[in-house]
Amino acid sequence: MIRFESTVREARILSPLKNFEEVSQAIEHRKDPLTHNGAIVIKGRMDYVRKFIDSDPGFLGELVHSTLTDCPFCSDAVLSKAPKFVPEIAPEGRIQVGEAICFPSLFAHNDHNAIVVPSRSHALGLGELTSSMLVDGFRACLRYFERVQAVASESKYPAIVINFLPPAGSTITHMHIQALASDVPLQATMELLESSRSYFEKIGSSYWADLIETEKQLGVRYLGKTGNVHWVTPFAPLGLNEAQAVILGRPSLDKITNDDIEDLAEGIIKVLRFYYDSGVRSFNGAVFSGPLQGAEEYFSVGFRMVSRYGYKERFVSDIWALQYLLGEREIYESPEETCLKLKQYFR
Repeated sequence: MIRFESTVREARILSPLKNFEEVSQAIEHRKDPLTHNGAIVIKGRMDYVRKFIDSDPGFLGELVHSTLTDCPFCSDAVLSKAPKFVPEIAPEGRIQVGEAICFPSLFAHNDHNAIVVPSRSHALGLGELTSSMLVDGFRACLRYFERVQAVASESKYPAIVINFLPPAGSTITHMHIQALASDVPLQATMELLESSRSYFEKIGSSYWADLIETEKQLGVRYLGKTGNVHWVTPFAPLGLNEAQAVILGRPSLDKITNDDIEDLAEGIIKVLRFYYDSGVRSFNGAVFSGPLQGAEEYFSVGFRMVSRYGYKERFVSDIWALQYLLGEREIYESPEETCLKLKQYFR
């Protein structure tokens, strides 16, 4: 029932790298099987872009050191510098779960926007993140959404975002998570909900259950399970080294369990180990959810994460006009190849 559609085209040049002999480059145009959004997969280009993925350890170390003194998320500074919630959200000012502390964003990106700092350590690198940090951080996000629902039940569309280091769009070096909620769904959330509903109405089954079953049968992009969470490398990726998690039977974040959170965190750490071993030091992650207090069974909570280019003095952004303005993704290695490399971390 799920169709993985692609067309392959050819770009031909006389290459100076081959003494101006004719060279053919395969350009594969893929369509996401649910949303039909496009991605261009160019196999064999990863060796060329690898130099942009690597970070300069000295430059990265200087960033951490230079931002330590004025960091508002560090140690006791978070208690004196971080904003507090209005009393109707949190009369105690801030929400704490384990070591994670949750407070409102100083500059909101949505109607309701909280920041969660899962660790007081400022110099936390990608390879030092732990599942317990993520579990406390995600639980703090969920508690925040519960508080928001209590005072603004119409803000039923939540999202959780991770931007790790400046290449991923983070303006603060200290590791943190953002929780967003509104009565207006974010663009990607709206597309996924509408497409999932259309699929259900046409086929009579959940796209997400069908996707996982299909990927398990094919075996070329299915990574494995961490508890109740299934992991794949998506057919039409949004970014480099992308891994996607699906929590079947959980249509929205208010339906997931503590075990689900722990299973999701365990899988994220597996992918981060792969990133670290591949030289990656920066990444983005996002949790997708159906509407709180009324999600439909045709949807499943999901998580997608992508690696970003490195942090160095002479850097290049991996986002250019093709993605930013024209809405087309360009991937330098097929998700099937990524799956082969990443699957060993799920064994």
